[in-house]
Amino acid sequence: MKSVDWTLIVCALLLTIIGVVLIYSANPANNFWIRQSVYGLVGIGIMFLMWNIPLRFHYSFGWIYYGLAIVLLLVALFQESAVKRWVPIGPFSFQPSEFAKIFVALALSRFLYDKKGEIEKPKAFLPVIALVLVPFFIVMGQPDLGTAMVFTAILVTSIYTAGMSELSLFLLASPFLSMVMAVHWIAWAVFFVVLLAVLWFSKVRLLLFSISALGNLIIGVFTPAIWRSIHDYQRERILVFLDPRRDPFGAGYQIIQSKIALGSGQFWGKGFLRGTQTKLAFLPARQTDFIFSVLGEQFGFVGCIVVLFILFCLFYRILKITDNARNLYTRLVAISVGTILFFGTFVNVGMVSGIMPVTGIPLPFISLGGTSLITSFATIGLLLNIYNHGIEGP
Repeated sequence: MKSVDWTLIVCALLLTIIGVVLIYSANPANNFWIRQSVYGLVGIGIMFLMWNIPLRFHYSFGWIYYGLAIVLLLVALFQESAVKRWVPIGPFSFQPSEFAKIFVALALSRFLYDKKGEIEKPKAFLPVIALVLVPFFIVMGQPDLGTAMVFTAILVTSIYTAGMSELSLFLLASPFLSMVMAVHWIAWAVFFVVLLAVLWFSKVRLLLFSISALGNLIIGVFTPAIWRSIHDYQRERILVFLDPRRDPFGAGYQIIQSKIALGSGQFWGKGFLRGTQTKLAFLPARQTDFIFSVLGEQFGFVGCIVVLFILFCLFYRILKITDNARNLYTRLVAISVGTILFFGTFVNVGMVSGIMPVTGIPLPFISLGGTSLITSFATIGLLLNIYNHGIEGP
């Protein structure tokens, strides 16, 4: 019993129970809460399965996992529907991108373990970027920007854990930062000067200096074209994020109603089943993306703090497991699957509170969604496995 990390198990179960209660309160007339409960039981079974499969098996099947992830994503992509995120199987459907997160994390962990000590070399980090870009662009084509960003988060935490320096990470992130700053020429000019200063004082090689400077210059110049190429609804989400009142009855409606629901709960909340924004259906996607707003309206600031504290305990244990893992492979698996949970939590809570754009990422264990819940429990199973046997390694 001492080899069981009970904090992980208890936190996952508590969050799942809270999610079922909130899903029921969001719409008591339907049976979504029953379906979520069933998926929770399936997820617990998957957790025990991932807990007991030897880590050597996951290492050996790393490339098979990656191939399976790409196949599943392509199956979803080549459907005829406009939104290609789900694959129907009879009366049920599943979201391949959720499973792909774990499969890509396991494949990436194997590759980085095999290339340990070489992550700073082009022959190592260029294939790593390619491994992530393939699922990233497939998911973007579905389109699902939020899930696509999860792959980049896994990439960043994995290569840093594998030994990449802060300077190299900054240079890899600089194209994205350049794109963001290019919304205004003054902001981009300041960023470009800072980039040149970092490159100069770091005394990087002339070739790297030239590639980084020229690459960011090109991106800064062509950002307007990139902006015009993204979907209209994605562009509108970013603009509404900056100013929700821009379209209060359209793209800004979700953020405005979410803030109203959160704020109206005040300190103690309105009480279970007494949320007006939820009960009168003013709050959109209340069982899924905006489930945290349902929590805030009914249970107030106290309820939000309790849930965030449980999540904090969960992430603290993930960091401890990562830190105590004896070899690089188990450390990489722990940090990458932990990133899946942390990134989803960070983006979802930020989204419903209006400090991040609406991206459609579910809140782990709590939002309605069978595939998401099963995937979340699978990550817990892997972490429990590492806690038990992480010292063995592949």
